Amino acid sequence: MTPGQIISDYAGVMGSGAVKDLILTVVSVIISVIIGVMFAAGRLYAPKPIQIVISWYVEIIRGFPAIVQLFIIFFGLQQFGIMLSPLTAAMIWLVAYGVGYAVEIFRSGIMDVAEGQWEAASALGLPWFTTLRKIVFPQALVTMLPSLTSFVVLQLKNTTLLYLVGYADVMYQARNGTDSTSAPGILYPMAAAVYLIMSLGIGRIGLYMERRAAAYR
Repeated sequence: MTPGQIISDYAGVMGSGAVKDLILTVVSVIISVIIGVMFAAGRLYAPKPIQIVISWYVEIIRGFPAIVQLFIIFFGLQQFGIMLSPLTAAMIWLVAYGVGYAVEIFRSGIMDVAEGQWEAASALGLPWFTTLRKIVFPQALVTMLPSLTSFVVLQLKNTTLLYLVGYADVMYQARNGTDSTSAPGILYPMAAAVYLIMSLGIGRIGLYMERRAAAYR
């Protein structure tokens, strides 16, 4: 097969794999952010035992290699009779991994808000949760946007490991195509280009949101 034929034959499946990666990234980020906000609040304001548990979770997730975490979920659980599909294992791992990073993003963002904001809200008689939700968090979100954009890109990059458990994404198609055509010099650069385009797109969206947020500061 000529390079042009290979590109033409695999463009469709690469595109399909890219859509799967994007959907998985978006869903995992949304769930990770929701849990991450709650865990961040817990790490800052919950009783000491809960703070310790959340801190240990964050340290473990950030300290263990990503591929080891994925293999434990997919292959390790099989030893106990728990058979997960590639999609289910991928989602569980991406969320578990993502929460470990989202917690620190939100914790740092909340801590960056001036203490005077809390004091002013307290002087007005606002409840703690209302202060966090309506005063502190909106301000923190503006400063967190660059980190959140990087987090989304990180989760997208993490999907490149999912072919190892049989998830049919971009890398899976590139690997299968290479085995069939013996053309790694074509298909792997194609996969890299697909991920680069998606990452740049996410970066552009994040930059637009930062500019919009800055206009209202």
